[in-house]
Amino acid sequence: MGLWSFYFLAKLYLYFRGFIRFDFFLNLLFLVFLIIPFSKQLKRHHKSLAVVKFSASAVLSLLLLWHDSWLPSLWDSINFVEQGGMPSREYVYRFLLGFFNLWEVAVLAAILVFCMLVRNRIRLTPVVVVLLLIVPLREFGQHRGEGGLDAFYRSESARVIRLDKVKQGSPDFDIIILHICSLAWDDLKAVAMEDSAFFKQFNYVFTNFNSVTSYSNPSAIRLLRADCGQSSHDALYNEVPEKCYLFDALRGQGYKTYFTLNHDGTYGHFATEVKHLGHLDEPILPTGLPAQAYNFDGSPIYDDYGVLEKWWKMRQEGKSRRAAVYYNTISMHDGHHWVGEKDWWKRNSLEEYKEFAQKLFADIRKFSDLVASSGRNAVIIFVPEHGLSLRGSTLQAPGLRDIPLPPITIVPAAVKLVGKGWNAAPVQTQVISTPVSYLALSYILASFLERNPFAPDGFKSQEIIHHIPETDFVAENQGVRIVKKGPDYLFYGKEKKWITLSAKSVM
Repeated sequence: MGLWSFYFLAKLYLYFRGFIRFDFFLNLLFLVFLIIPFSKQLKRHHKSLAVVKFSASAVLSLLLLWHDSWLPSLWDSINFVEQGGMPSREYVYRFLLGFFNLWEVAVLAAILVFCMLVRNRIRLTPVVVVLLLIVPLREFGQHRGEGGLDAFYRSESARVIRLDKVKQGSPDFDIIILHICSLAWDDLKAVAMEDSAFFKQFNYVFTNFNSVTSYSNPSAIRLLRADCGQSSHDALYNEVPEKCYLFDALRGQGYKTYFTLNHDGTYGHFATEVKHLGHLDEPILPTGLPAQAYNFDGSPIYDDYGVLEKWWKMRQEGKSRRAAVYYNTISMHDGHHWVGEKDWWKRNSLEEYKEFAQKLFADIRKFSDLVASSGRNAVIIFVPEHGLSLRGSTLQAPGLRDIPLPPITIVPAAVKLVGKGWNAAPVQTQVISTPVSYLALSYILASFLERNPFAPDGFKSQEIIHHIPETDFVAENQGVRIVKKGPDYLFYGKEKKWITLSAKSVM
């Protein structure tokens, strides 16, 4: 096989390290294809056939490597790029710089050098065959799981939080939902900000909140349907009963509702899709404001405080007794960079991420102070869409999010009360570590609507915490699912079967 031995030895090394999977049957077929010699009758055409075989082998080797990787199918990847558009050249440079692990590249280079040095002394084909046979023996004893999602979805479909009509004159507080792109606990740990003072201003902080998905559109739809239990990914793109829509329920409570964002909402048809499938109002675009940064596709990102302040003035001028807003920010999105910053893609990604996180936290704290200074009561809900995958894992390079692993979907959700009885009092942050998802936020809002936290008689915070609905960990994107079963995590992907992931690959 010559240097084709390197192809198999390199892939087997990556497989045993957990960086790729290894389809034994397809790799065996490819190996047989490579070692079958030409028949004697075709000797006179040997050169031409050798070129054809090598060309075919090169294409097949790349397709097989993609198949064995943890990446989505090639077809799905092409569709993703076609729908979202090509990112900027600088973003591609940044991604490629972070994609390759220098240590692993060095090991692969050493394997290549070894193959070149010994190919005329040792027959490497038998070595490859022996190592290849270890793969099915190794996987024979591995547990093949079953996700059990049908039972999970049946159970979730019966769970509904109803925001029942309350007595006249109540509630007397606004609801401000801040939906943050690309911020997970694991990302904050990567930049030593998991203990940031920012979270100490909140009354409730969730340390085990599952955003379910690792992409923006489905995350927003799930949040805006928070009144019902968790549905499958495919069900997100169908209409559901009216009782599931959070903003429909708030309108029923007399709330004037708004939808605003700090970007143009065109990437992935975000604004259009979320408005339709989440029953939102027409988006209020950040016109008339200077750009703070640029996204990975070159579109402008606007200052969070500037956009929120602009909406707050509009809300004040509107004179509505109560208002609710869904605000979406992409200030933390991968590939963001400050306006006027050249060669941003060469910067340390951790350092850059920390800068943007500090700016975001400062803007939200400033906006919270603005609301407090107005004398109005408000409930501020801070909830990220998903993480950035800043550190990556053995399954996915930094920035890749196709597989919704816990470090990507476990996000720092939090709730803050601003207004009467809360502004002057020292904050006693209640940390909630039980596994929860969007239904928990809906439950907290329903509890506040039922018993106004700004009323003179107050309310019992511990009662809310003890009754917050838990949700088992199930995370999914289109065609990809992660399910927690006891201490194990089960993965379902392009191979259409469940496999148990190692603890190292998950975390």
